[in-house]
Amino acid sequence: MADLTPGEKRWTIIHGGEKQALAELHRGVAMFLNYVLPVRGATEVDLKSWKPLGSPDRRYQPPVEHAIVIGTRTSNRIIADLLARHAVPAPTAAQGFTLWIGNYRENRLIVVAGFDAAGLYFGVQELLAMLSDNYAPLDKPQQRRESLVKLADTSRVEAPVVKERGIWTWGYVIYDYRRFLDNMARLKFNMLTIWNSEAPVNLTEICDYAHARGIKVIAGFNWGWGYKRDISSSDGRAFIKKLALDAYREEYLSTPLDGIYFQTETEHKTQEINGRSVAAWCCDMVNEISNEFYAINPQLSIQFGLHATSIRSHYTDLAGLDPRIIITWEDAGALPYSYQPNPEFDDSYENTLAYSKQLAAFRPGTPFALVPKGWLSLRWNDEFAKHGPLLLGERDSAYLRERLEARQGELNAINSGWFRHFPLAARFYREVSGINSNVWATALIEDVMFDAKIQPSMSLLGEMLWNPHQPDNEILARAMRPYVTPTTV
Repeated sequence: MADLTPGEKRWTIIHGGEKQALAELHRGVAMFLNYVLPVRGATEVDLKSWKPLGSPDRRYQPPVEHAIVIGTRTSNRIIADLLARHAVPAPTAAQGFTLWIGNYRENRLIVVAGFDAAGLYFGVQELLAMLSDNYAPLDKPQQRRESLVKLADTSRVEAPVVKERGIWTWGYVIYDYRRFLDNMARLKFNMLTIWNSEAPVNLTEICDYAHARGIKVIAGFNWGWGYKRDISSSDGRAFIKKLALDAYREEYLSTPLDGIYFQTETEHKTQEINGRSVAAWCCDMVNEISNEFYAINPQLSIQFGLHATSIRSHYTDLAGLDPRIIITWEDAGALPYSYQPNPEFDDSYENTLAYSKQLAAFRPGTPFALVPKGWLSLRWNDEFAKHGPLLLGERDSAYLRERLEARQGELNAINSGWFRHFPLAARFYREVSGINSNVWATALIEDVMFDAKIQPSMSLLGEMLWNPHQPDNEILARAMRPYVTPTTV
């Protein structure tokens, strides 16, 4: 038994049955305690007496004293009671949560109440990030325990401003998919787009691991990108259509994916073909192909990755695009689209923001989605992107460490650039979300060894996407907490 001081009380976790949130909370809180942390379901605790309900033949029933209560209104009756009595403010929106810390009778109480299961999970991540500022040395267990008790009273209600937040990457540079997804969860990301030449053979396992952490998995695959087919010709469109449908039926239809993502022949600067805009040709072709996809799966979420370099002012020619299809814009100017975290790279920041506002207002009722850039991209001279079937994310951690060590110098320069310019990125997300309340952002994070280490520039991105309305100094402070900038694998 732990050596507690006289009168010292123990902590108990009271949960609503959400296994992954419970596991991660337990792992984080146990860092503060040198005793076995009791865990109880909400139905095992009497609401009036705050005592455990158990059979009398059990040898030991530790009392419920200081408590961490997690769940939703429907999963945890204690949270339902606290919300009904307005003892704790209610979460307000999907993916949102309430994080409340205060006194309950003579004890301390921490509550994480999710609006939904995803909100609970993100609320647990936020609590763990907050706790990480309070670690005392391991050889001072009493000080560690006291730091948990002495957490300041808190009452925060949060929900994401950017609805879908995450990463876009080629799959073969995910070296450890479990750590990759765990690190995404720490940043409260909820979407991963993985582009592959062929579907990973372990895609179902990857989806299952992601879903347990509130993360959607989108499969990116080819609708003609890289084949140099003429989209204005019937033969070119027929080739692309067959390519896309065959890949979906053969590789992806039977998996638990949350959607698909494609690019077609728009990664160039030619804006017209045969007297008609590239945008108009794309609109017709994508509608035709997508109709076939919807016939196979009417609920399929389809993202159309569109390079703005070949679209520019012709974006209005996309007005006839099926409203179920989400345009994901790339290369639409300077920061946050450019490959360098520089507000004047490729274009000017102000021009980029103005153009993006036009795109955000276009197609009312549909999301405004984009691929932010500004981190390491693939080493195209050393890697070969077109691959056969692969087992994704099953590399040894030693390989990850070696790759990270080799590229950390480049990453340091990128981090420096983001420290300088992130306020402009935060302004971008504030202003476009004011135009369109349903913003999606999946950042191009390739060969960054994200599974080995979360770079500060990435944790900045996570905070900006979660809530760009925070003051810049608060975004920076939250992004630098130990939990979201952990040590290397």
